[in-house]
Amino acid sequence: MKVVIAGSRKLPEGKAPFMLIRFLGGLPDDAVVMLRCPYTEGRLPGAFEKDVDALCDALNIPVEWHAPEPTILSPGRVSVYIRDIDMVAKADLVLLFFTQEDSVYGYSGTTHLMDKALDQNIPMYAYRVESNGRVERVGEHDPENAFGEMVPEAS
Repeated sequence: MKVVIAGSRKLPEGKAPFMLIRFLGGLPDDAVVMLRCPYTEGRLPGAFEKDVDALCDALNIPVEWHAPEPTILSPGRVSVYIRDIDMVAKADLVLLFFTQEDSVYGYSGTTHLMDKALDQNIPMYAYRVESNGRVERVGEHDPENAFGEMVPEAS
């Protein structure tokens, strides 16, 4: 089982929701978590992804890092969108975490992952992380309820 977990780069360090611990601990033994890294050389993954990586490490869950690979046909930012499409195509489930601001105002890379999950009919759950750490589920697409029992509830 492959699970994409992504969060807004605006989420501060330490805001990987504690609800993920129960979810990650309940994954099957063959599970792999897929995380994004930026396309700019030398840039580190976002705080959210680093937090999720640390949780996965503590729980002995393998992580695959997915970085964009710019080419002549997909340079710069275009390669980020290609990476997102490829990640979602390999996923069985997508979990997305947004800030309050992202969920209200705008389009982001995390929103792009949501759109691609919907386009590819991949089960997806979206959450908003408030500044106090409270988490609210704000959307989902899981037509067969394949993961309804497994995914985190709001906290």
